[in-house]
Parts: sequence; structure tokens; C-alpha cells
Amino acid sequence: MNKNPLVSVIVPIYGVEPYIEKCARSLFEQSLENMEFIFVNDCTPDKSVEILRQVIEDYPRRYLQIQIIEHEENRGLAMARNSGLLIAKGEYIIHCDSDDWVELDMYQQMYNKAIEEDADVVVCDYVITNGTSVIKTINACHAKSPGQLIEKCLFQRDPWSLCNKLFKRKAYSNIEYPKGAMGEDMVTTIQLLWNCKTLSYINKPYYQYFYN
Repeated sequence: MNKNPLVSVIVPIYGVEPYIEKCARSLFEQSLENMEFIFVNDCTPDKSVEILRQVIEDYPRRYLQIQIIEHEENRGLAMARNSGLLIAKGEYIIHCDSDDWVELDMYQQMYNKAIEEDADVVVCDYVITNGTSVIKTINACHAKSPGQLIEKCLFQRDPWSLCNKLFKRKAYSNIEYPKGAMGEDMVTTIQLLWNCKTLSYINKPYYQYFYN
């Protein structure tokens, strides 16, 4: 792998024992080779990390691309993501929740789009699923610019999820994460979009959001 990966994926882990295997396999089987995968164990009380380590054994070509950060105490989702950001080296950064999974060409397609259109942020659609069938497909972007997407997120016309948005790493400069609060995705996404000048959109549902 080159010194700097093309894409960093940050995955917080807490209480996802039934789901982490499917999530991890969907990441390690990505068509994009030059990636890094940063898992943050936020003191999960179950066997999520043990299962993750077992899955990693099936992907020896990914060994050097995987890091597991261990929190000494539970710090919450926002801080788990922040811990991953502190060590992320990718040209672009994206997040994945550990009970969700992704299509196997998601990051390849999003990175290609970013390079082709010189985009600071690339947005894709996503599917809400119960694990066996699709509940709803979300068309996630009706904006032509980061500023327009900020407005649509604030008016709840477009989702503010981080997991379907690939940001250039420079967008993360001077980002402040809310602590101990719900809605940290919205606050963070708005700040990230504010740091972006160009936006691209892929009208395909690459991300699988698990709703139980």
C-alpha cells in the first residue's frame, strides 16, 4: 500500500455483536485496494471486537490497512469517530456504522467520482433495510453545491448522515464535535460542508442502513 491511502473508513464499535461480521466483510471486500480501516472499540461490553479479529484473519491482504483503537472508557459515538480521525491518513475520509454494511464497489465509485469532478464531498444514496428486505430507498441529495446541501439538511429535506458522504480530508480542519448529545451527525456534517467548495452526487444506493 502507498504511504497514504486513498480512502479512510472510520468504524465505531459498541454493542454490535450480531452485526459486526457482515459490516467488516463488506469493508474488507471493497474493490478499492488502497484503503485504511480504523475501528474504534468504545468499550463494547460484548464480543464485537473478538468477532472482528476473527474476520480479519480471513483477509491477510488487508492486515496492514487495519487499525483497532481501544478506548479505556466509553466515550460515545462522536468521540469514537474523533479518535479515528486523529490517525486517519486517507486523501478522503468516510464513516461507517458497525451495524450497517456497504456495497462492494461503494468506495471505489465514490473516490472515482471525487477525482473525476474534483469534488470536496461526494454524496450517494442509501437503503434502509431490516436485513432481509428493503424498507425504503433514500435519495440523499437534491443540491448542486455544499451550501445548498447545508440548507436542505437544516430544513430536513436531505439527510445529514455522515456515512453516505465522502469528504476530502482538508474539510475536517477545525471541526468541533458535540459531546454527550444526540444529533452529532447533523452538527458535524454542517461544519464539514461549510469547509467544502464543490459537491458531487451519485444517484445510487451504495450504503445499507440497518433498521431494527
